[in-house]
This record gives sequence, C-alpha cells and structure tokens, in this order.
Amino acid sequence: MSSNFFAQQDLARRNTRILVTLFTLAVLLLLLLTNIVAVISLGFVDPAVLNGSWQWQSLPWNLVALVSVIVIAAVGLAVLFKWQQLKAGGKVVAESLGGQRLTADSDDPLQRRLLNVVEEMALAANTPVPPVYLLPEPSINAFAAGYSPADAVIGVTQGCLEQLNRDELQGVVAHEFSHILNGDMRMNIRLIAILNGILFLGHIGYYMLRGSSRSSTVRLGTSRSSSSKKDGGGILLLALGLVVIGYVGSFFGNLIKAAVSRQREFLADASAVQFTRNPRGIAGALKVIGSHNSRSKIANPNADENSHLFFGEAISRWASIFATHPPLSNRIKRLEPQWNGKFPTPRSTQTTSGEEHTSTTSQAKPTQAERLQQALPLILLHSSRQTEPAQALVCCLLLQQDDSCRAQQLRLIKELGSVALLQQVDQLCDSVATLNALQQVQLLQRVMPALKALTEGRFKQFEQLLHALFNSIASPGISPWLVSQFVEHSLAAQFDPTQISKKYSAKTLSQLGPAVSQLLALVSSAAGDEQQQQQAWQAAISTLAFNLNSTRPEVALQLLTQQLPLLLALAPLQKQQLWQAIERCVQADKLLQNNEQALLLALALLLEIPYQSNAANS
Repeated sequence: MSSNFFAQQDLARRNTRILVTLFTLAVLLLLLLTNIVAVISLGFVDPAVLNGSWQWQSLPWNLVALVSVIVIAAVGLAVLFKWQQLKAGGKVVAESLGGQRLTADSDDPLQRRLLNVVEEMALAANTPVPPVYLLPEPSINAFAAGYSPADAVIGVTQGCLEQLNRDELQGVVAHEFSHILNGDMRMNIRLIAILNGILFLGHIGYYMLRGSSRSSTVRLGTSRSSSSKKDGGGILLLALGLVVIGYVGSFFGNLIKAAVSRQREFLADASAVQFTRNPRGIAGALKVIGSHNSRSKIANPNADENSHLFFGEAISRWASIFATHPPLSNRIKRLEPQWNGKFPTPRSTQTTSGEEHTSTTSQAKPTQAERLQQALPLILLHSSRQTEPAQALVCCLLLQQDDSCRAQQLRLIKELGSVALLQQVDQLCDSVATLNALQQVQLLQRVMPALKALTEGRFKQFEQLLHALFNSIASPGISPWLVSQFVEHSLAAQFDPTQISKKYSAKTLSQLGPAVSQLLALVSSAAGDEQQQQQAWQAAISTLAFNLNSTRPEVALQLLTQQLPLLLALAPLQKQQLWQAIERCVQADKLLQNNEQALLLALALLLEIPYQSNAANS
C-alpha cells in the first residue's frame, strides 16, 4: 500500500504514551499549585514570611498529604467517569454533539448523497460502513469517533451538505476514514477523558466559589466572629485559587491537545487523496471553509472537549499554539502547491442544493471496487440498507449448497427468525448466489449500518440465529466462519461495550503461537489440495520471527474463535507481521485470483487491519 497505515497506527500509539506522560506532568504541576493555594488560603502559611529563612519543616505535611490524595483521587475519578461515559464508543460522542443518526429511507437528497459517499469511502478504505450522524450546525465540519473500525461513526454538519459539492464532500469523508485507519480515534477518545481530569479541579473551584457567594449572601447582616470570617475568607480564597488552577489546567490541556493532534491532520489530508485519487476534492472543501461565514466553528457546548476530533478548527482560539488544526492555507498549500492563496466567493445554499452536487472534477478511471459496486444488483443495494433485508442477506451468505444442510438452515431461519425473514431470504438468495467473492465481501461491509439499527432484543435473536446457522454446517470452511465472526464482532461493538477493543495488548505474536498457528492453518486450508495447503503453510511460517511446527495443524474453529480477541488486540507492528504471514500464505502459488483477493479483504475486515488490495485501487 502506498501509505503504511501500520506505521501510522504505531505512531498514534506512541503519541498516546506521550499524552500520558504530559498528563502526568500536568497533574503533578496542578498538585503543587493546589497544595500552595491550600496551605496559604487556610492560614497555615503567611505569604509575608515566605523568604530565604523559611523552614520547610514547618509546613503542615499532614495537610499536604491529605490535599495530594484528594487531588489525585479527584482527577482520577474525573478521568474514570468520562471514560465510563465513552465506553460505548463513537455513537456516544456523536450524540453528545447533537448528532442525529441518518437512515437509508431518508427523503432528503443531500442526506442520501452523504450516505452514498460514506459507503464509497468505506469500500475504498476496506472498513465496515459506519453509521452516519448529522449535526445541526451551519458550519462546514465533520468528525470520526470510536475505538476501532467496528464501533466507528462518522459525523457531518448540515453546512457540509449544503455548501459542498460531491467531490468536496467525498474529500472530507475520506479524511475522516484516514483517521479511522491511522488509529487516531482511540487516541482521541483517551484525550477527551484525560483532559476532563485536568480541568476537573477548576470545576470544583467554580462550584465552591458559587457556594461561598450564596453563603455570604445568606449571612449578610448577621453577627459573625472574626475567626469565622477568617475561615470564610480562607474558603473563598481556596475557591478562587482552584478556579485559577482550572485556567492553568485548561492552558496545559489545550496545549497537550494541540501538540498531539495537529500533525495528524496533514497525514489525514494526504490519505484522503489516496482514497479519492482527487486532491482537488479535499482542497476545494478547505477553500470553501475559508470563505464561509461560519467557517468550521461548532456551537454545541460539548464542542470544546471534542475539538480535536473535527475536520476543521471547531473552536475559536486566542492563540495559534492552542489550535488543534494547522492553518487552512497551510493545508491547502500541501495539497495544491500552486494555489494563489485566495479563497473563493462565498456560496449560497441554493447554488449547491441541486444538480451541482454531482461529481464534476474527478475524471479518474473507476477502481475495480467501484466497478464491482456498480455491478451489484439494485435489489441487493437497496436491501443492504434496510434492517430486515440486511439480516436476510447475511443469512444468504451462510446458506450452503448441500440440500440437506440448506433445508435445515431454512427451517432454522423460520423457527429462530420469522416467516417474513424466510421470505426475504427466498427472495434474495438467487441474487446473492450470482455474486463473485469480492462482491460478497462488499455486501458484508454494506449491511453493517442497517444491522446496527436493530434493537438489543432483536440483535440477541439474530445472534442466536447466526450461531445456529453456522453450527448446522458439518464441516464449515473459511468463508462461513469469516462471515459469522465479522458480523458478530461488528454488531457486538454496538450492543456490548465490553466487546470493543479499547487498548492494545502487550503480547507479541510468539506469545500467541497457538492462535497464530490456528489462523494460518485456516487460511492455508483455502489453497487447494493437501500439497498446496502445506506449501501455503510453509510460506506463511517462513515469514515469522519465531518457530512454528512445520506440520500444518488441524483447524479447530472453536479454539480460533475463542482466541480471536487476542489477535484483534495486537499492537500495530505485531499485526503487520501477522498480516505479512497471511499474505504469503494466500500468495504462495504466485497467483492472486478473485477469490484470494476476497479472502484477504475479508480477513483484513475481521482483524481490523488497514489493507487495500489492487482490487480496490486498480
């Protein structure tokens, strides 16, 4: 691939470590400042005597210890509270910003165009098609949020729909998909939780200040001892000090946010060009932002804590060092070095609400993925976007040719699903059977948004049906296993937050030898006869930096299913090694057939590996 997404994911992982280090330093500074404010405001130290003769032994160390414990606990609880809020992934972020989820039955042509563009970019990036949220903002902006491709969502403002033509919208959406593949989303969600902890002390001071003010009003005109007045003044001073510390925390928080996110925007712009093959699309969107009245500003009160997620600068900053994004002119210059520096005339909503939204600038030859998409029967395209038919399509992908097994599977669909679902399967199965292997993978990607619209109860029912359909196959091969595992993994991220892979494992490939062995054995089983399977196995294990048994083991799908989460959690460079072994296994015969390309794409989807084949780009 032209862009090494594994390396970029590893860079994002290292940036997360830097983020944790900066957070630790910021907390230590806040700890010091809070202790200084506490001992002075509560009367333990007179600032007038703070000179060279000051004796540190006279400090109230018991108070310092108590304040330190309270500060660390408060910051830690604030981080954990925000982390708990965000555990359900990207949809929580989208909803907190006022996003409304779009459905395929929308009668708004601009919304339908957006959904089509998101589908196209998901196929280009080889990720599951994510749910799309519309933000009621007049500005031009967008974001991607989530921990992984399985729970990612795309958010787009109303201004994007009304102001951008199709190529420009495609460039913006492609930029967000690059954040998904580059591993930025996981880092960005952690950043939200960490910054909430840094700012928490300021919130405490603010509420203490409000409480002190109300108490002072109530006590006005009443008799108070001088000691009580002094105590009240100390609390007020402490509250003021915490507010000041809150501003210091905000200063460092915004500095950290800018430091870890700005350079990732240049990378995402470049990756967007790779997906769309049209630099004028994303560059045009940036120019429109520069000429638009609202630019990319987001009015939602939660925009500040999420500002680093967006395509453009979401919040006005008083200093450029706090900007989470590079200046528009710098981003445009990198995409169009010959740009004259002038922004276009502002557009009106009317001029972009009609046919002008069709693509006018992209003249690139359609990719194989786009040709496959265009060849999909319309009934399947329509069905993949509707909840009930989408379930039927997955069932069709699991149906076997063996008459006895097929009859049992149809009975299961009727008993565990419904008569209506069985009718849908009967209506669609012939069309699905005509698809080649690559088109079947595309269909699998497309059904995700519709399936994620299921209620939790219907998901449980559908999950039970999937298990039954798979278990009815006497000797399941790699295709039905991939279908069942991918659908279940992606849907679990929607309904069960514990199934979302939120952090990378410290384990190496060599420590996961049994899981690696089972996966490579399964992949090699698709090679042909026994000799070809052994050849594929030998090609795969020769790429590994540790020894596996030269004899290919028997495939145990139940064991592999149990160990799959361990492989999903591998660190990026460990996954890259695994992927190199998988590629060598599939390409051992020096030929890459259509079904082998489909196998690689499906495996990449399941393992959340950023892979783009020649099928997607040729």
